[in-house]
Amino acid sequence: MGNNRSDNCAEKRLWHRIATRFGLIVTVALLTAAKLAAQQTPFAAGPRLQPDNGSEEAAVKRVVDGIMQPYLAQGQRSLPRGRTWSRSPNVGAIVAVSLHGHRYFFPYGKATNAGAPFTSDTLLEIGSCTKTFTTTLFALAINRNQIAPDASAQKYMPEGYTLQAQQLTPLELADFTSGMPDDPTNLPRLLERRSIDYYTVNDFLTWGSRYEPTSQLPAPYRYSNAGIGLLSYLVATATGKNWEDQVNSEILQPLGMADTTLRPTPEQQKRLAQGHNRAGQDAPRWPVFAWYAAGGLRSTAQDMISFGEAYLGHQEVNGKPVSAELIEAMQLAQKPIFTMPNGNKQAMAWVNNIGGGNPNLHPVIMKNGGTAGFGTGIAINPTKDAAIFIGMNQAGAQPIAKGVEILRHLP
Repeated sequence: MGNNRSDNCAEKRLWHRIATRFGLIVTVALLTAAKLAAQQTPFAAGPRLQPDNGSEEAAVKRVVDGIMQPYLAQGQRSLPRGRTWSRSPNVGAIVAVSLHGHRYFFPYGKATNAGAPFTSDTLLEIGSCTKTFTTTLFALAINRNQIAPDASAQKYMPEGYTLQAQQLTPLELADFTSGMPDDPTNLPRLLERRSIDYYTVNDFLTWGSRYEPTSQLPAPYRYSNAGIGLLSYLVATATGKNWEDQVNSEILQPLGMADTTLRPTPEQQKRLAQGHNRAGQDAPRWPVFAWYAAGGLRSTAQDMISFGEAYLGHQEVNGKPVSAELIEAMQLAQKPIFTMPNGNKQAMAWVNNIGGGNPNLHPVIMKNGGTAGFGTGIAINPTKDAAIFIGMNQAGAQPIAKGVEILRHLP
C-alpha cells in the first residue's frame, strides 16, 4: 500500500500536465456527476427494465434477451473496408451483468463445435480487453511514484535499448497519442510465426526502439497494440517486476480471478471455447505475442465481471476486500484525457462513451477486444452501479456496442 499523501500528489501532478498538454481541464467531476446526477434519458427505443415488474433477474434477462437474441440471429453483417461477417452455425455468446452487486449470466448458442454450452466458467480469448489490465498497472505505478507519465519513455526502457523517439512518453503510449502503428511493421506474414517463440521480445523492443513519429507528439489519436505492449515493458522496468507477475499479484489474486491467464493450464484448456473467423470457419488459437500485454489474456465471464465490479469501486469482490490503492488506480485509469473525433473521451485504454456527445447521457466506460476467433467487450456504468462483459466465439462481432446498449437500458 503506497502513502496516500504521495499518491494524491502524484495524481494531481499527472492531471495538471494533461490539462496543460491538451488544453483541457480534466477532473473527476465527470464520474462524480455521473454518480450523483438524475437517471439518464434512454438514447434509443428498446427494452427497458421495470423495477416493479417481477424479480430483478427476470427484468435484466428481458433487456439482455431483447438486445442479444436479434443480434445473434443475424446471418450477415457488413464490416468496414468492404468486408463481410457471416454467422458461424456454431457461434455462441456469454453475457455477464452485475447490477448493484448482483451477478447474472446469460448464455447463448454453442461454445464448441460439439455443442457444449457457454457457462460463466468458459474461457475465451479477451483480446484487447487485456489493455485495461496493463493501464491499471501503469496507474498503480504512477500513484506509487515509480513512473512519471510525462517523462521520456527512455528513462524506463529495458537495459540495452535506446529509443530514437526520445520525446515519447509513457502516457502517450497509454492514451494512443504516440503515433505508433497498430502492430509492429516487420511482423511475419503467418499468424503462428508471430508468436513470441519466433518474433521475440528482443525483436519487438528493437523495432520499438527504432520507431520515429511522423508528427509532433502528442500525435493525433491512433489505436496501437504495439504502444500498449511497449508501455508494459516500461512499467516492468520502473517497478522491477515483469508484467505477468504484476497482473497476478496486483489484480488477479486480490480479486479472486483464478481463470484469467496468458497460458491456460490443461484443465482450463478443456474449458476453452472454439473461436471462428469472420467467415464463420474455425479459427486458430491466438498466439502469445511479444507484446502480449496488449491482447494476450484468456478469461471467463465470472472473472471479467469481477474486474468490472472492482472498476466500479466496489470495496469487496468475490468475498475479498479490494484495497483503496487498487480502486484509486482504477479510477485514474478510467479518467478521460481528451475528446476523440467521434465525441467520446479517451482514457488510459478505456473509452468514455457519451452517446455521440449527447449531454443527457452519463458515460459508459468501455473497452472492446478481438482476436482471430473472438469478440469481447467490458463496460461499466457508474451511474447505475452496473457492469457488463460480453464474449462471443466469432471474430468481427464487436459485441461492445450491445453491451453499451444493455447498460443504458438497465434501471
